[in-house]
Amino acid sequence: MKNNIKKIRMMQNISQKQLAKHLRVTQQAVSYMENTEANIPIKKMKKIANFLNRNIDEVFPELKEAKSG
Repeated sequence: MKNNIKKIRMMQNISQKQLAKHLRVTQQAVSYMENTEANIPIKKMKKIANFLNRNIDEVFPELKEAKSG
């Protein structure tokens, strides 16, 4: 699923390492999530959105499209 993790993270000057620590995953896992259309579990999506202080639909816009379509 395409996402805005990297874009939002960089706007907020948050490193991949910081996000990885919060999610309890490796920095490589964060890179993979940002740069591929990885299937991220909804629970992890919510953790990412909370950490970035954003609505889940802002971070994962395809969720909104899936709801309305």
